[in-house]
Amino acid sequence: MDIFTRLDPTKTYTTPQLQLILGAWVLSGFVDPGTKVSTTNGHVAEDDYTKQSIYSLLYSLYRSVGIVEGDTGESYEFTFNTWGYAWPEAWGKCPILSSDPQRFGRIAYTGLYQFNEIQEYVKARNGRVHVIEMGCGTGAGAHHVCHNVLPDCTYEAVDMQKAAIETCRRKFVPGLRGRLVATHSDATKLSIPDGTADFVAVNETHVTEMVGIVTPEDERFFRTAYRLLKPGGFLTWGNAIPDVTWQPCFDFLKSIGMKQVEVRDVTKEAILARDLDAGRADAYVRHVLDKFPAFRVPVVGAKKRLEAKLAMENFYRNPGTNLYQNMVDRTDTYKVVLFQKPA
Repeated sequence: MDIFTRLDPTKTYTTPQLQLILGAWVLSGFVDPGTKVSTTNGHVAEDDYTKQSIYSLLYSLYRSVGIVEGDTGESYEFTFNTWGYAWPEAWGKCPILSSDPQRFGRIAYTGLYQFNEIQEYVKARNGRVHVIEMGCGTGAGAHHVCHNVLPDCTYEAVDMQKAAIETCRRKFVPGLRGRLVATHSDATKLSIPDGTADFVAVNETHVTEMVGIVTPEDERFFRTAYRLLKPGGFLTWGNAIPDVTWQPCFDFLKSIGMKQVEVRDVTKEAILARDLDAGRADAYVRHVLDKFPAFRVPVVGAKKRLEAKLAMENFYRNPGTNLYQNMVDRTDTYKVVLFQKPA
């Protein structure tokens, strides 16, 4: 069983199914002793995984693990699959409680709407704006925005991972009385009419990851964002990606008619967030791994547990991992950018 490439994003794996899947992966170590995971920094090469399989596994795991206790004693359900960043001092007082275990995810979503142009746009419409998020994960960010950032908005949260959308529908949609809709779909294949959204939000969605190029998938993604926006609407986008990929993305967006409004570099704050969040991430990884007896199988269990631990920590950009170091040396940079569709 290759958990890095073989899992299906249209399925939600139950706990018994996950026990079988991870058990098969552990036992495969008897037959194939090789590994796709660096045992020094958790790196997994691009050709050795698909994002569809990895996210199918992660979102099913998050649902299966449920409520856990964080490193500070606060109980929470892992729903912000988001690196995030610390609140920049230049933005004033942070509106997110420092005791919130998932505060950096909330900050990342709040930061999408900190631009003066967005705030003026919202004020001019008395807060009644419509957001479409492309790649929403569990919808935790959508819920946060609807409650705390744009309390009069309507919101459609879109993700290709069934497990993530089911979490959104279970945990976040019911309390918003129709203001939040969760849609299971490839974001580039939406049937939503043109010119529907005041804002298209993209928060750490796994596109634009190839070094220095805009792929055909990225082009479809951006063209969809353009199509969905009303004239005068905004694409607000935050992520950590290869630094040399930002400019090709900006150039492509301009080529399809978008206007660059502002670019904010929050890499320093993203590194700080990972430093401050390391204890919680470490504790969560332990919660996940302890849930699966397969990791206690003699000989191969400990080896596969180490691989799983390092791969998850790298995915979370924990200190000491490859993806964390990429931010430190600015191979990857975290930026929050704003583009506008001309009126």
